[in-house]
Amino acid sequence: MRFPASLLTTTLVLASPAILAARQPAAEAPLALNTSINCRHNADNSLDCTTRNQFTILKPAGKDFLSRIDFTYPDTDTLEVVDGEVRQQGGKVVKLEKSQVETRAAPNPYAGVSRDKQTWLAFPELAVGSVVSYQVKHHIAAPPLSREMLYRLDFDPEPVRYDSYHFELSSPRPLLSRSELMDGFKTAVSADNKRITVDQQGSRYLNFTNEWNNSALRGWPRLSIATSDAPQQHFGVYAERYNSILAAALPPGAAAVVAEQQGKPAAQQVAAFMQHINSHYRYLNDQRLAERGLVPFTLAEIEQHGYGDCKDLATLLTAMLRRAGIEAEPALVFRGNYAQPPLLPGLGTVNHMIVRAEIDGKTEWLDATNPFFAASRIMPDLQERVSYLMGRDGKVRQDFIPLQAPTLSSTVNRTETLKRDSSARIVSQSQLSGWPLIEMTMQDRYQGSSSTEQSVCHGLGNQAQNCKVERAPTGFLIPERYAIRVGGDDVRALEKISGLYLYDPRLESRWNDFDNYRDNGNQADVYLGDPEIIERTVELQGAQAIQPAFSCQARSPWFDLDLRQSATAAGIRYQYRLTRKVRWLSHNDIVSPEFAALNRQARACSTEVRQILKL
Repeated sequence: MRFPASLLTTTLVLASPAILAARQPAAEAPLALNTSINCRHNADNSLDCTTRNQFTILKPAGKDFLSRIDFTYPDTDTLEVVDGEVRQQGGKVVKLEKSQVETRAAPNPYAGVSRDKQTWLAFPELAVGSVVSYQVKHHIAAPPLSREMLYRLDFDPEPVRYDSYHFELSSPRPLLSRSELMDGFKTAVSADNKRITVDQQGSRYLNFTNEWNNSALRGWPRLSIATSDAPQQHFGVYAERYNSILAAALPPGAAAVVAEQQGKPAAQQVAAFMQHINSHYRYLNDQRLAERGLVPFTLAEIEQHGYGDCKDLATLLTAMLRRAGIEAEPALVFRGNYAQPPLLPGLGTVNHMIVRAEIDGKTEWLDATNPFFAASRIMPDLQERVSYLMGRDGKVRQDFIPLQAPTLSSTVNRTETLKRDSSARIVSQSQLSGWPLIEMTMQDRYQGSSSTEQSVCHGLGNQAQNCKVERAPTGFLIPERYAIRVGGDDVRALEKISGLYLYDPRLESRWNDFDNYRDNGNQADVYLGDPEIIERTVELQGAQAIQPAFSCQARSPWFDLDLRQSATAAGIRYQYRLTRKVRWLSHNDIVSPEFAALNRQARACSTEVRQILKL
């Protein structure tokens, strides 16, 4: 699914290794920008926007960013490059020639074919101190069936210093606006509510360097402007169209599967329908014939094509579920690790369609585009976000997809037979479920089982040899539990110290990372993935502990940790259990005194199992 862009922007990205993270000083900005955008909302729900940008190159990297500027847009839009030039420090002006402007077919997106266009500008003779300016006019066609407008301004971090910013939107209809963190801007609304202007106050630079790869800033200045704040007004026309499509007879292939599953338990039927769609349909967004926006193909067309994008596959799945007597509704969501709560509803707040179904009295959120199916699980890229449901009655209602409750994702029972040469024979028997099992299934699918087993063996010890993995093949249907047996040798299981041996399972590394986050001044929120419970029992055979048996624990809103060591007839046993309760850790959480106290407790507890042994 895709929607026409409402604003032409140049995307600039900096990548850095994670060393010292902080808000980047404005003095290091590679570019400065003065921008002015004037948009008119038309009676047919289209937009006409004129954008004037003036960049000043401040650093050598800025020259690279501006060497070519791309604009990608649907072929239903029109884009006119009005003018452009480069003004050198010495006063020389180089006009943008026609040969330096080209429009062509845009590259096809992943899992899709389109007729998008791409216009690029190639500015000549760039140097530090050069001023690059251009003006473009963009006619943005209204999405099919759309009656309401939503326009979003998002001032998220980027390596550009904004010296001035002006935005103006006028409409023949009254406008609503909602904003967040817009203290650095002045927003003015006309007396008739049909014109809104936004002006930046002073200079603004927001960019961060050297953040963790699994982190993101989840809050930035933003403003939404719409012609309605009612989901029904924005999406009701689509609900009517979906119900019209769903009222048709199932095509033969889908009907045969529904008939074959009749009378079986609902959960079994759902798994069969998901398997059928995955086996017989490609996930492909086809925009060659027309810009469809939110409108799916008919059921017959979907079966005839043998492919579909999210809205097509969700519509087919909804139809199959309903024919089987299972309550189901198409659901619009924003797919991704993080979805900001929408300030106002509208097409710009969603990018994906799934199905909400009632199965055995439980609500399930089904995504027919995934190459796997895990029953009773909410995928990480769908949790904690608003959804818009299209009911049978044509009514659109707002719902919220919750956080997946922590489940037992990994249980490991591991025996290490320690030897005086510092090596160990290791036998590990594990049970996987949830997201770790899905990740293994995906690695099997895309990289092959040998790659997966190499990764498993890499985690067996410090220097694993003679590793052998025993497990069943993975497939589309994710089982509730999956068994793996691994055996091998770790030639560096211990470190020999004056006739004794140091054993270190390295359980404290995550807590050291959080200390480094605080010490290095990181600013972004950290993504952890699905809430989960990890259990690990390790038997160290042939070992005798010098320190006495111990147990310790840590409790918090984010993590619970339990660790216990005891003596056995064969040696030492330690039992480890970690519960992660959240998907994200905010910056404010990590730097809070409460999290610091948790970190001290958890690190001390995890370090205690690192000990000197006798053999």
